Amino acid sequence: MQINILKLRHAPGEKLTFQFNSVLGDIEVSGQHFRFVGPVAATGEIVSRNNHFQVTGVTKATILAQCVSCLESFALEVEGSLEEIYTRSEDINQIDPSSEMIGFMGDNINIEPEVIKSLIIELPMRLICSPECQGLCQQCGSNLNKTKCNCQNETIDPRLAVLKKLQQ
Repeated sequence: MQINILKLRHAPGEKLTFQFNSVLGDIEVSGQHFRFVGPVAATGEIVSRNNHFQVTGVTKATILAQCVSCLESFALEVEGSLEEIYTRSEDINQIDPSSEMIGFMGDNINIEPEVIKSLIIELPMRLICSPECQGLCQQCGSNLNKTKCNCQNETIDPRLAVLKKLQQ
C-alpha cells in the first residue's frame, strides 16, 4: 500500500485520492492470531501541507477470529478510519519529539502499518461469534450452541449451601 507523493511534493494544498485492495498476511494481537479473509480495502485522500502529508480515509476488512465463549472460528467485519500525518524522516528531527508524525523516505508513503493499526483498534475487547452464544459446558466441555449436555449446571454459593440442606 504505497502512495507516490511526487506530484504533491511541491504543491501545498493539492490532493491525491487513493484506493487499495491488498491481500495481507496474518497478524497477532495480544497472543491471539487473526487472519484476513479476502483483501483489505483502504480508500481516502492525501493532502500536501508544505512538508507534511495528511492522509485521511476508511479501511475495511473481514477478519477470521476465535470466539472466547465457544472457541469456534467466525468472520468479523471491521471498519476503521485513517487520520495520519507523514513527514520526511530527515525533517522529523526538527519537529517536536512528542508529535505523532510518521516519517518516510523517498517519494512513496507506505500506509500499510497504519491501515492494520486502524483495523486492530476497532476490534471489540471480547470477541464473541454472536450475542446468543452459549459457550462451552463448564463440566464436560460440550459446545452448547451445537449440542445439549446432561450435566448438572446448578451452581450454589458455598455460603448458602447450608440452606439447601435445610430445604431437603
